Amino acid sequence: MKKLALLLLPCFLNVAYADTKTLPPIINNSTYANGAAYSARGAANQPTLKMLGQIVALQTEIQQLRGMAEQQGHEINRLKQREQNIYTDMNMRLQQLESAAGISVDTTRQETLPPPVRQSNIPVVPAVKKTQAKQTLQPAPVKTVKPKSKAQEKADFDAAFASVKDSHYQQAIKLLEQFLLNYPTGVYTDNAYFWLASVYKVVNDLPAAKKNYEVVYTRFPTSEKASMAMLKLANIYSEENDSAKAQQLYARITTQYGGSTAAHMAENKIQNTGQ
Repeated sequence: MKKLALLLLPCFLNVAYADTKTLPPIINNSTYANGAAYSARGAANQPTLKMLGQIVALQTEIQQLRGMAEQQGHEINRLKQREQNIYTDMNMRLQQLESAAGISVDTTRQETLPPPVRQSNIPVVPAVKKTQAKQTLQPAPVKTVKPKSKAQEKADFDAAFASVKDSHYQQAIKLLEQFLLNYPTGVYTDNAYFWLASVYKVVNDLPAAKKNYEVVYTRFPTSEKASMAMLKLANIYSEENDSAKAQQLYARITTQYGGSTAAHMAENKIQNTGQ
């Protein structure tokens, strides 16, 4: 009996100890002391988070705009290169036609080359006696001309240049001359004089070709067509066996437009003639 009591004693002691052990408190987040402060900080950060979101959106939009700008820049460069290739191709074709010189000249056409200042456009006032000048001479009305837009100028030049590309030379001459009358100081005026001279050279109207080539480099010395116009004029003088004028222009090209394509061609011309 004593042995049984000794065996049951540890069990009673464990039960008593378990009853006296304190359990940890249950934490209720809804009543946590710092919960209100945490919520308050989250609400205070909302404007900052909103601003950061707007900044990210703006950065994304800027990147998209930069991509569009780069794409448009590539497209503009491609169009410029395409236009330059067209001009180069036309220049080569005209050179071949100039060498062939197989196109007849329209003898019924009168030369209407517009020089830098057309004296014929100045109205002529008939002579009046001094005693009658006050009674008969009336002031001429001022005619206003509405300036044309850059877009219209380009459209007119493209139409004239299309005639050059299509080998409609008489029509090209008419359109280019009209273009020069409408745009004497336009963006494409130097190009119009150059192509007009080239067409005149193709149809073997050398006097008109020489005048227009000379206009290009005298009135537009900084034009990209100036050096080539001077070279083509020198070639005409060379074909006419006027070697003095030709060599003078060749030397001027190498000095004034050194490093250009026309200058290299002029140097070859000088070397071939032994100068």
